[in-house]
Amino acid sequence: MEEYFVDSSGFGAEDEPALTISHFLQKVKAGYYYGITGEGQFQVYVGEFKRVNRKAQFEAQGIKSSRLVANNTRLTEYLDGHKVLMLHQTDIITWRADGVIVLNNGGWDTVTTRDRFSRFLPDGWRIYRWRGVSYFTKDWHADDFRKKSIKFYNGMEVK
Repeated sequence: MEEYFVDSSGFGAEDEPALTISHFLQKVKAGYYYGITGEGQFQVYVGEFKRVNRKAQFEAQGIKSSRLVANNTRLTEYLDGHKVLMLHQTDIITWRADGVIVLNNGGWDTVTTRDRFSRFLPDGWRIYRWRGVSYFTKDWHADDFRKKSIKFYNGMEVK
């Protein structure tokens, strides 16, 4: 990144260390963006920035798409066919290309984490807490869902 020291008062002279407005404008390049990065009483520092091609950056990382789907929650689809739901910095759901779904709360057994599981897992699948223990079920809507539940653990693989 290039940074320029520019006179902001409009009264600067050619022999001063700060660039005059006209000298600064001669240095401006097409395709770049400029912004004030620091300021003093009569001068500013102007940073030069180049636009990043996000699509090319994603493809280099093997990412097809990535979007915010809920507060602090991002769904990323990869070129190899798998998807990841990340809550904060934890991959809580991974849909592998072979159809297996991997569940992981990262040690954060919270209402929010269980909510994200419920919202993004297939209909009827649920992680719920009962008497201080978290369980997984595929039959949430069934009357006897507790009989069909198994204790939740990180790294659990379901299909």
